Order: sequence, then structure tokens, then C-alpha cells
Amino acid sequence: MYFNDISPGLSESQLRFRLIHFWEAKNIAKGGTLVGIELLLIDEQGTVMQGFISSYRAQTYQRHLKAGATYTLLNFYAATSKEIYRVADQSLTVSFSNGSVLSPLDDIPASVSFPPDRFRFHTHEDFQANRGLRGDLYGNLSELKKSR
Repeated sequence: MYFNDISPGLSESQLRFRLIHFWEAKNIAKGGTLVGIELLLIDEQGTVMQGFISSYRAQTYQRHLKAGATYTLLNFYAATSKEIYRVADQSLTVSFSNGSVLSPLDDIPASVSFPPDRFRFHTHEDFQANRGLRGDLYGNLSELKKSR
């Protein structure tokens, strides 16, 4: 199953993806309490999607996560992403559920190919310098570069 095929709700399907990056999400208002682990994933079609592992399941999965590694995920829950927390274009987030099974793919068939990452990380200073400007400055800049 590809990311574009996912619909909201519980799924018993299997996803195959590469883990681009992951980080701990903390609630600063509550003294830095761990909320969970945020994941940035890419599938074979080049679709980037956000993933989430709640703090209750973090210890189970975190030691197995490695940026750049390829995995399969069986049994997951897809929920609509909150706009303010969204880091990928997809409107859904893949969340690990009670029955989720994450398995590393060590022997990737030659027919499976993951495209190179198509994004750029911005620093906090980048965003601070551009706050208050209306519109998506980074999206507009890429459109300007394409039109040249």
C-alpha cells in the first residue's frame, strides 16, 4: 500500500517506507513532557507523510528507529493531521496502534526504489525572519525559480 492509498481510520494493510527523520515531540507548557515521536516518511512513489508514535509506545519502537532505514508497518491508524503540527503535504498522519508491527527491511528487492528526499529543513531563525509575511514564502520562492 502507498501513502496516497491510505484513508482515515484503522488499517490492517502493510506500508513500506523509508524513515527520513524522527524527533521527540514534547509539551513545553507541561515542563517538556514527552508527547511522542514524530516521524517523516517517504514511500516508493516519492510521497512524504508524517508518522507518530505516542509516548506510551515510544520505548517499544524508538530503539529500532534509524534515519535512512527502510521498514514495513503492519496495522496502523490514519488520522487527519492538525494544520499547526503538519510537516508534510499529506493531510493524514500514520499513527502506531496497539497492534502495529514495525519490521526493518534488510533485503530490499532491486525492484524497490525510494526517490531522493525532496525537502529542505529550515532553521528557527529562517522562520522568525519571515514571520508576519502573508503566504508561503518558501513555496513562492520555488515557483519563482521554476519560472526563470
